[in-house]
Amino acid sequence: MHELLGHGLVIPFHRGARDFATADGERLVRACVQQILGTVGASDFTQGELPWRTEFGSLLHLLRHQQNDVALREMAKVYVRDALQRWEPRVRVTQLDAQRADDAAGGKLILRLRYDVVQRNVPGSQVLFADLEQTVTVTP
Repeated sequence: MHELLGHGLVIPFHRGARDFATADGERLVRACVQQILGTVGASDFTQGELPWRTEFGSLLHLLRHQQNDVALREMAKVYVRDALQRWEPRVRVTQLDAQRADDAAGGKLILRLRYDVVQRNVPGSQVLFADLEQTVTVTP
C-alpha cells in the first residue's frame, strides 16, 4: 500500500541517519499537507514563495495581520480546501474546523482537519488511510 503513495523527503527538512529524512505512506502525506499549507502561494498581492512554481502552496498567508473573527476562520477553511484539492490529490478532506486560540499575541488560528488518503482523486477510489487528523496553527 505504501508504494501507491510514493516515497519522498519529509518537510520540514531535517537530517536522517545518512541524509535528509525521508518517509512513505501516511507520514509522507502528512508532510506534504504541511508543506502545501505552509508555503506562500501566488495571489493578486504576492508572488509566491517558490520561484520555479509560484502558484504552489496556499493563501493562508493572506490572513496574517487580519482580525481573527468568524469571517477569517471561514476564509481559512476555503483556502485550506482549495490548496489541498489542487495540490494533494491523494487527500479527501472530510472535516475541517477553525478555532481561535487566545494568547498574548492576540490569538492564533488553529485549523484541525480530518481527511482520507485515497488512491486517486476520483469518486469511488480506494481509501488507503481513513480519518487521519492533522492540526495547523496560523498566526493572523
